[in-house]
Amino acid sequence: MTILEQINEQFPIRRSAEQKEAFRTWVVAQAAEMGYQARVEEHDKGKHRNIVIGDPEQARTIFTAHYDTPACIGIPNLMIPRNWPVYFLYQMLVVGGMLAIALAAGLGLGALLQNRQAMMLGYFGVYMVLMLLMLYGPANKHNVNDNTSGVASILELMARIPEEQRGKTAFIFFDNEEKGCRGSKAYARDHLQVQHTSLIVNLDCVGVGEHFILSVPRLARNMEAYVLLERVLAEQKGRTVHFFSAVTTRGNSDFRSFKCGVGVSAYRKVSGVGFFTGDIHTSRDTKADQGNIDFVADGLCAYVEQL
Repeated sequence: MTILEQINEQFPIRRSAEQKEAFRTWVVAQAAEMGYQARVEEHDKGKHRNIVIGDPEQARTIFTAHYDTPACIGIPNLMIPRNWPVYFLYQMLVVGGMLAIALAAGLGLGALLQNRQAMMLGYFGVYMVLMLLMLYGPANKHNVNDNTSGVASILELMARIPEEQRGKTAFIFFDNEEKGCRGSKAYARDHLQVQHTSLIVNLDCVGVGEHFILSVPRLARNMEAYVLLERVLAEQKGRTVHFFSAVTTRGNSDFRSFKCGVGVSAYRKVSGVGFFTGDIHTSRDTKADQGNIDFVADGLCAYVEQL
């Protein structure tokens, strides 16, 4: 059984406090079996619990992924990183649909009560409920790509790095990415050296698609370690890797909490849309390609060995 399959079988949902605690305990045990030192670091009085493996303050590169899973209200979170017009059109459709539902509810309530104020309260109330459901609604039961794929890739990488090379790296599994990257923001706030100077490589939704995109901020491009990372991944066979500016590439994951954070995600390429990943935040998020996991783990392992 692969690590991806094991996580998906034992910890498919990591949203409640109990589910997260069980998963953290398992990850710490897995890290110990591999010979790593792991701990759970709490922030903001325990609101966010990040799993930290190794010494991020001394690492030349830190590999990260979020381990929490999202809510599901049936609206897919389409990832369209390079086609801004299509992305904004989709966002307008989503917001427009929510406004239409809220308006219909408000008009219905106003007509029922024959009260204009009730209509306005119903409109705003329903819209706010829909917004809150997107963040705090019922747990999505299927989260294979988002972000079991990223977590599995990090654990596969940890297993593949030779023991004598492990001091160069550290690993962090972030909490509460799905609630606004709050776990990574808290970690960055409490570790300013890491926030400002460390190369962070964050894996999020790497399981579906033969095209990998690295979203790279300007400060990271000037780092010797990043130059090596780009060269190693560009030379790797089996998938196509693209390197784009984080300014011109859509994507809101934990890498944006850090000055030198690099985001890594996988996409299909669709005619008329370009790079695209669907099914995120829906019950259809049931697949991840083990070939993608191996590609990421092998490439990053090769990079670490050359650091």
